Amino acid sequence: MSYEVVTWDSAEHGAIARIRMPMAGAKGKTKIDWLPVAIHAATPEEAWSKAVAFYEAELERLSSKSANIEAARAKATATRAAKKEQASV
Repeated sequence: MSYEVVTWDSAEHGAIARIRMPMAGAKGKTKIDWLPVAIHAATPEEAWSKAVAFYEAELERLSSKSANIEAARAKATATRAAKKEQASV
């Protein structure tokens, strides 16, 4: 997966960073879009590093979410199979 971090300076807010990354779209397709997160920092370099850390944390969160979904599906399949077996006995 690739991502893009854009930083700029604002006189009012200091440095701001935005992240553009692959996100889930309609019907399971992936699209590249901006995260609805603006990261503020004192300098553009600090904003960039905070944005990269946020991106990596977001990937970790999404990966663990996928793993949990797969584990729940496997558990549900095993439960259905056990109930079906009990019903046929």
